Amino acid sequence: MDMVVVYKANPESLQTVLGLLRKEGFNPATMENPSMPAILGGAGEGTYLISITVPREEAAGAKSVLSKWDQARQSEVEQATGKLAGPLLLSVMVIAVLTIIFLCIGILWDNVPLLFVIWLVVFALLAKVVK
Repeated sequence: MDMVVVYKANPESLQTVLGLLRKEGFNPATMENPSMPAILGGAGEGTYLISITVPREEAAGAKSVLSKWDQARQSEVEQATGKLAGPLLLSVMVIAVLTIIFLCIGILWDNVPLLFVIWLVVFALLAKVVK
């Protein structure tokens, strides 16, 4: 059977993509061994992509389904990052004010790690409020 690559998935989304294609009536397969990232480990795991193939006659439909799925995922990501923009800016402003205060007092360089922790806590709290 003549197989065509329709998508390259990272190991984390592989089962989701395969399940989506199967649910839509396609016959997907992988070209590489899906357990290979576990063998690679470390830095190789994040960059390893697994090619997903379907029979040539199913390629156009599968690409269309995957394109719609990708667009839906992108809109979810954009929505989430849009919600976090406000808390990020507000937390940066709080840290900027504290930085100026610490600089005036003369204790800035001793408390840079503290500023980072404060920023992290403020950002997390504001993000939780927005959620």
